[in-house]
Amino acid sequence: MASQLQEAIYLFEMKGEVDDAIRLLEKISRQGDEEDKESAFFYLGKIYDLANNKAQANHFYSRSQAITANTSKAYWLAGRDAATSFAPERLLQKTIPLASPVRKIFDGKNANILFENGRIAKIESGMILEISSRLNENEHLLHIDSDGMWYQNPARDSLFYKPHNSPKQITSYDIKDVHQFTAVNGIAIAIIDKSFYILDRKGSIIKGSADYNSCQLQKDQIINENFIINCPDNALHFVSASSATENFTIAQYDVIQHVFTFKNLIYLISGNTLFCYSLQNTQTPLWKAAVGNIESIQAFENNIVTLEASGKISLYNHYTGTVLSSIRANASNMYPLAQGTLGLFSNEGSVITVDTLLRPLWRFNFAKPPKMRPIIKKRFIYIPFNDKKIFAIDAHYYGQRPLYSSKLATQAMFQAKQNLWENVIPILDTIIKNEPGNAEAHFLKALNLERQEVPEKSRQAAWAEAVRLSIGSPQIAGTILSHYSDVIGAIFASPLNISPKTVYPQFLGSKKNLYTVDPATEQLICINAETGEQRWSKHIGKIGNAPVIQSDENSIVISTGYQMHVYDMNKDAFNKPLPLPGKAFNFTLSGDNIYASTWNGFLLKISRSSNSIIWSRKVYSMPFHVVKQNRNLQLCNLDGELMRLNDDNGFAIENSVNKVQVNITAMEGIDSTLVLVSSTNKLFLQNTKHKDFSPTQVLMEYPIVSTQVFRDQNEDKIIISLSDQSILLYSNIGTPLWKYQGKKSIFSKPFIYDGKAWIDQGSEVIALSIKTGKVVKTFNTPGGAGTPFILNHTLFSASPKRVLYGFPL
Repeated sequence: MASQLQEAIYLFEMKGEVDDAIRLLEKISRQGDEEDKESAFFYLGKIYDLANNKAQANHFYSRSQAITANTSKAYWLAGRDAATSFAPERLLQKTIPLASPVRKIFDGKNANILFENGRIAKIESGMILEISSRLNENEHLLHIDSDGMWYQNPARDSLFYKPHNSPKQITSYDIKDVHQFTAVNGIAIAIIDKSFYILDRKGSIIKGSADYNSCQLQKDQIINENFIINCPDNALHFVSASSATENFTIAQYDVIQHVFTFKNLIYLISGNTLFCYSLQNTQTPLWKAAVGNIESIQAFENNIVTLEASGKISLYNHYTGTVLSSIRANASNMYPLAQGTLGLFSNEGSVITVDTLLRPLWRFNFAKPPKMRPIIKKRFIYIPFNDKKIFAIDAHYYGQRPLYSSKLATQAMFQAKQNLWENVIPILDTIIKNEPGNAEAHFLKALNLERQEVPEKSRQAAWAEAVRLSIGSPQIAGTILSHYSDVIGAIFASPLNISPKTVYPQFLGSKKNLYTVDPATEQLICINAETGEQRWSKHIGKIGNAPVIQSDENSIVISTGYQMHVYDMNKDAFNKPLPLPGKAFNFTLSGDNIYASTWNGFLLKISRSSNSIIWSRKVYSMPFHVVKQNRNLQLCNLDGELMRLNDDNGFAIENSVNKVQVNITAMEGIDSTLVLVSSTNKLFLQNTKHKDFSPTQVLMEYPIVSTQVFRDQNEDKIIISLSDQSILLYSNIGTPLWKYQGKKSIFSKPFIYDGKAWIDQGSEVIALSIKTGKVVKTFNTPGGAGTPFILNHTLFSASPKRVLYGFPL
């Protein structure tokens, strides 16, 4: 076939005998192997292309592209496909309904699917094809690949291997209670209590003596016939698949978060560093690179690609660690799609597909993120989105031709601008059928409902969906959010540039700037309070998922491990980090000073003006709360032990030690009012002017979520939020003043401002009168809202989909 292919090329290129060349190429396309067929289709396409027979050229280019394994050729063919066909592309080819929810998809040649009803199938040519093997009810599937499956019986006292082609030839193993399991290349490892086993498909067992039960087996990964186990000692342990002995380890200073193997190299993420090790030297990395919080690492073509929580995607040379390219995108997952392309999927369902150097090729919106990894076949790429359906998309789309849904959306937008809504409405369903998350279509649906007298709930739902989908559609996002802000009466609705991992950001502020901390990207972000646009972001350091943060009108204090960072809003800069004798438990800001309490019982007084420690005292052996009252500091640890310190020197004041016989979860206070919150749902209210410690006790019906003490009309008052979403106001002596039954608040902590308590309530933000407890103001937020914050007579709140609202007060 190779010689005949060369002859056909010679006949065409050198002798111009086109008909003979075509006949020979058609013969090769029928009789040759996959590689021969691909070449035959390729040259047939070129012949017809040169003859200006675009239909035939397109036919053969498409068939060549369906077979080729060469990425460069696939891109070239995609270009010729577009040049020989002007029809727009229907990316979403078909929707495959599912009779049962998908429990798991297993990687491999056939990409087997296990359904909740126990049936096992593979997917081919747009159909679900059940295979002969089936998991019986209550059996526990451990692993499945293109050859067979490993499972345990309902009692978990035996393990079995069943091949697909001979389902009755079951191999059994006397192994009980498998905790972790994986199989690669026909060899399996089963981890149980105190030991493990190496197995093959014929029934051979080798028992290992090491206890890996507290470790994490790296699924579907093996290197040089070694299974990889990630253990709490911050080391990878490599266990021989032939002898069940531990061959070598790779140790790190920090926890190993991700492990990946590629081309006999080992990649791991530890302590914000990407390490690459070769098998020839497992003690010293081949290379290393500083990274942020990594969400995913995988191979892409012949390189390594990482996705950070910030949305940064970086492409590394797999052997040298050289950064070949990097971009930022609204992405929470990344999966290969067409050959030589990578799909960057967001939580809102949008996908940006990039080429081998991370250059964007096309955008699409499925309305929902994939539930599992896509299954890539020659004709379709199958993407499971939920329990009811799988989308099949074109496996060879490279963005060279316009999408059918985008073309229709452009037509619909033009018609809407002409106010020809009778023409627009029929088009919208067709657009959404071809692209379920098309932002323009959902925007037009929302606009159309605004024109009609439909219930407000329906209009709000339409706007919520349009705004959600705008996040992944920058070409229309500004238009959608501008209209949306007019509808809800906001000054602005602006995209919030934070990680998808930071769902409910908390806001801080001073003067004309709004601030938020994004723990996932370890950034302090400054936002223009007048427009909602980001001014800048500054890297803080490794702050973890639950940093201690406190602020006032002058400073923002943030904990990073055994350090505290103070951002001076007046100087627009971070001070030099200060070391702490333990991890921060909380911060209290008062006047020119900051008070830091640590988990191991230290209290520090820090001067803001000099950024230095004035004094440090060990006051407890556990965490404690601090309240500044006049010239004294009131302390209470988690066991309910109270003491008062002199603010000047940190020494305890005589006869100030008291005890509450319950655990204390929070403490608040101003002036002479001190409030303790107990784990038994009680409030302890103490007037600190009284010499005797005799607090008033108030029992709550549900657990206390938040407590605030504030001054209102020359009186100290206490506002409480409970776990049932109710909000209650008390006097400083424990007299109940009113109760409001709230709903759907994220953190249930009202913002007190100008005689009102502002609180998010799902699809709205409301204001309760401090005097009456009645709702006196409402702002609609159809896309959801977070805890409100008020600055410069403007109320700010962020939706779960990272849209910042600004409402005028």
